[in-house]
Amino acid sequence: MKMNYREIICLLIFWDLLLNVQHANAQEEILSDSLLIKTDSLRVKKINFNGYPYAFYTPETQLAFGAGGIIVFYTKPSDTILKPSKIGFGGHYSTNNQYKLSVNPALYFNENKLFIRTPISFGVFVDKFWGIGNDTQENGTEQYERETITASFILQSPPILFSASRSGIILEYDKTTITDKKENELLKNDSIVGNKGGELYGIGYDLTWDSRDNIFFPNKGGYQYFKLIIYPEFSDYNFGLLELDVSRYISFKEDHVFAFNLYMSSALGTAPFYKLPALGGQKRMRGYFNGRYRDNFYATLQLEYRQYFWKKFGFVAFGGIGDVSSELITYDFSTVKYSIGGGLRYLFNKKQKINLRMDIAVGRDGNTGIYFGLEEAF
Repeated sequence: MKMNYREIICLLIFWDLLLNVQHANAQEEILSDSLLIKTDSLRVKKINFNGYPYAFYTPETQLAFGAGGIIVFYTKPSDTILKPSKIGFGGHYSTNNQYKLSVNPALYFNENKLFIRTPISFGVFVDKFWGIGNDTQENGTEQYERETITASFILQSPPILFSASRSGIILEYDKTTITDKKENELLKNDSIVGNKGGELYGIGYDLTWDSRDNIFFPNKGGYQYFKLIIYPEFSDYNFGLLELDVSRYISFKEDHVFAFNLYMSSALGTAPFYKLPALGGQKRMRGYFNGRYRDNFYATLQLEYRQYFWKKFGFVAFGGIGDVSSELITYDFSTVKYSIGGGLRYLFNKKQKINLRMDIAVGRDGNTGIYFGLEEAF
């Protein structure tokens, strides 16, 4: 497998600098938060369940109807430092005949020293592929259909060699079948890697540095995540994916928060088109169809202001820039895309600060999106 090691080295150096700059403040914040938590003798011991039906519209699904929920609990209520665990689940069906079922357990154990996540999903999607690059054009024939099964096992514990909060292993399974290429001439061309789908088995390593005071609605602290995953030769495609996700939260008043996020992703080797870093979606560069632009390297920066303005109701305003390129050193700021928007929030779990969110975003060239879901984008 041919990998661009310059990209690995550059991102690792950048990661190390971020950790060193924020490490001192982080330790002070963690200590302060831990002492406050230890004095809280009113920790809720019961399981907290929130379920809801919903309807939403996104560029990817069009109008969709579904139901979902989140179960919040502590794996050991007597552990006063422990963060709440959660099991999110949901399913929806859309007017363009696609559906998705998913469950995403995220469990904390032993004073947050052990973290396990096992997301599983199955879906049939009406997707779009415009080609590869940052200047692909609309021609009305981008649509195709795929069926995807994904399952991951992520186990994290305190690292031995790094200063992060947790590190661990990743096992991943992904089976994608292109069920109907429709009129997409690009996918009818065998030069597009992955035009028939494929089966992938991945193994990887990740690092997490987390000093957020709340995992659902942070007022202060930071979150950094680094991941390297390799799909070996016994997969249908032999390549790697590198990912860096950095967030910082600053509050000048309780529940008045400035949130910053930097995200970078890089494909190492020859990846199938549907696994290439993709611009757009509900979390980053809102307003663009998820995958509107794809290439081997993707970087985006976003800023968001969050505030509750009346009882359980709040609002956000956000903006971001980002783009894809063939590799890190060819990233071209002259072609960068923008995303701006805002949204409303409803606090339906006050103790854990879990929000129901609705965002509206616009991007370049008339791209728009409306999004509905649980928790913040980052």
